[in-house]
Amino acid sequence: MAASSQISFYNATGGEIRWDAAKSVGNSRQGMMLILSGLGPTIAAATVMLVVSVLLAAWIYPLMTKWMCSVFSKWLHVPEEQLPGADNSRAPSSAVRTWTIRAAIITLLLWIIRPAVPFNHISGALPFVMFTGAASHSVKPQPGAASPFPFPELLEEIYWEPSDGHYKGWNPGATDPSELPAWASEYLPPGFERWKDPHGNRAARNSYDPTSDPLRITNLNQGLLAPLEEALKERDIPITHIVMVMMESGRQDMFPFKAGSRVHEHILEAWESSSKKPQEDLDEILSQLTPIAEVLTGQPSGFNSSAEVASQKFGGINIQGVTTGSTLSSKARIVDYCGVQALPVDFMAEMDTSSYQPCLMQVLELFNQLKQKQNDGKDPRERLWNTIYAQSVTGQFKAQDKLITKLGFKQSLYSEDIDKTESKYYHKMEKINYFGYAEEEIRPYLKDMIRDTIDNNQRLFLSHFTSTTHHPWGVPSKFTKKEYIPHSEAFSKHEKLDAYLNTIRYVDNWLGQFMDLLDEEGIANETLTVFVGDHGQAFDEDSRMTGTYQNGHISNFAVPLTLHHPLLPRIQTVANATTVSILPTILDLLTSTKSLNEDDTEISLDLANQYEGQSLIRPYVNSHHGREAWKFAIINAGGTMLSIGSAAAPYRLILPLTMDFEFQFTHTELDFYEEEPIVEWDIESLTGLVQEKYGDEAAEWASRAQMVGVWWVKERMRLWDFHPKDFT
Repeated sequence: MAASSQISFYNATGGEIRWDAAKSVGNSRQGMMLILSGLGPTIAAATVMLVVSVLLAAWIYPLMTKWMCSVFSKWLHVPEEQLPGADNSRAPSSAVRTWTIRAAIITLLLWIIRPAVPFNHISGALPFVMFTGAASHSVKPQPGAASPFPFPELLEEIYWEPSDGHYKGWNPGATDPSELPAWASEYLPPGFERWKDPHGNRAARNSYDPTSDPLRITNLNQGLLAPLEEALKERDIPITHIVMVMMESGRQDMFPFKAGSRVHEHILEAWESSSKKPQEDLDEILSQLTPIAEVLTGQPSGFNSSAEVASQKFGGINIQGVTTGSTLSSKARIVDYCGVQALPVDFMAEMDTSSYQPCLMQVLELFNQLKQKQNDGKDPRERLWNTIYAQSVTGQFKAQDKLITKLGFKQSLYSEDIDKTESKYYHKMEKINYFGYAEEEIRPYLKDMIRDTIDNNQRLFLSHFTSTTHHPWGVPSKFTKKEYIPHSEAFSKHEKLDAYLNTIRYVDNWLGQFMDLLDEEGIANETLTVFVGDHGQAFDEDSRMTGTYQNGHISNFAVPLTLHHPLLPRIQTVANATTVSILPTILDLLTSTKSLNEDDTEISLDLANQYEGQSLIRPYVNSHHGREAWKFAIINAGGTMLSIGSAAAPYRLILPLTMDFEFQFTHTELDFYEEEPIVEWDIESLTGLVQEKYGDEAAEWASRAQMVGVWWVKERMRLWDFHPKDFT
């Protein structure tokens, strides 16, 4: 059954099962249902293997019997003529025995002298691999010292920068502890541990210090984007409330869906090669895929809805070029909410330690603590913040509910809450997948939570996670599906993408309802709404492998990021950044729009200078004094591969963190869809091929990225106080 599981998993995703990861996923009911979604192909593969084995048994059994008896007849003292199957055509036992011994010796020698990579992985026998995966690999976090940066010449004193106001400077190698800010005290919320140290943050061995981070580049000394700066001179743009909508499997090229995109080309090719014809005008039905996303981003789809979108009087900053910090949803949450980079280990080891930076909810709690009492509401900047997390699916899968509480949310809503018969709006609901319900089921609960926050004279931070676009891409039965790609033929490779496109349309429609909800409650004109994808989603049309699991294809990384506010100017900008920049950008927007009181403004200005990410409402700095703005993304499930890019170079490297995977290099300008990646098992061979194809500069970058990536992994272990004893 294990072999058939391997075969069906490979057929479905193009990858291999890691049994330790399978054990972790199967620990919950929802995870087990996810695994069982592949039961049909597994049973089919097992049936084929069983039938083939029965047919071959009658031939293999006598052959193996003859060979075994020939090899061991000398020690069993059995006369050769009495051996099973003895006949004149059979080679003498001594000859068989001699060649068997020779083959064994040659195999042993080859096993000794062969390189560990990749042969140890290739020759792993299934039972041993399973037993290894079944064993526990949990390691208690251990403290560790900082690793030396691989390019010390970039840290020389000639590049050091003095402090300037809220900017603390940059001076790696200096030994003087940084001063604590005036707002620091021993009563700070969780997440602020390093500010509680009276000796300054450098004294804490495992804390983050922006003044000594070799990779940190700030752009807070740059002016705001010109249209935003002009708009702030003309009018107030109040941000009383903040809403963050994180979209499951949210691909950048689907927000909005555009004519001429890669997926659009696949759709046209599929219809051209099919004997079927679309039941409706194809351009018309494609134009209705993401009309709400067009309005929110200000980007026309290029179909017949473009003129309508151009006339919409909405504002916001749409940022293109952003990639996720992790293709595992829970780790992506940590990156987005906390402005940190997650642990490069499988699944959520972050639950056993603490974030090395305060999350946004904890920052808002600090603002609350500094207010002596609730005010009369005349000045919204003096109100307390209420932090809420809401999703229509389970919170128990991989302990998401515990993570959300740990990150600082005060209220939460999951499918378990609306499943109770005593729930306020309980009714018989239709499950659309093994995780829970469609988003519309929580609409009345969202309305109540928003209204209660307003009635209590509070400021709202609401984070909502959409999940319908998750596998298996189910929609409510009342939702009318469209056939975007012909897939009536058996085993069509387009069936999954077509299902995904239907969920994209469903979620787009839901986002329209969600924005209407803010308008109904009278807070739309004072609410900043952040739309971001947690990660992308690869399909057969994109790459050999599908899904995000152990898949480094670019379609899993490019995500939409839009900062929507009706009073913001329409801005289209490009930043080759990751979602680690979301938190400092929000802090920058709050202070730039004067949406905080005096005390909170000072804290926000201090904290914005403490995070690794740059602000996305200012020109993005790609490099500074030879230092590149590196981009790191952890690949699902976390501990096997790392995606490395740079805002200063058009290249991308997939760095294996175990010996089971290969290095992969792509030139992102010449091979944007990664159709011809360079793949090798060691960095030396890879850089050699890169040099042949793209030249010295690309080869040097690949080598540099590998060294920076190894350092980055060790540095995350240090910052998270997580050091497995077998990590080198």
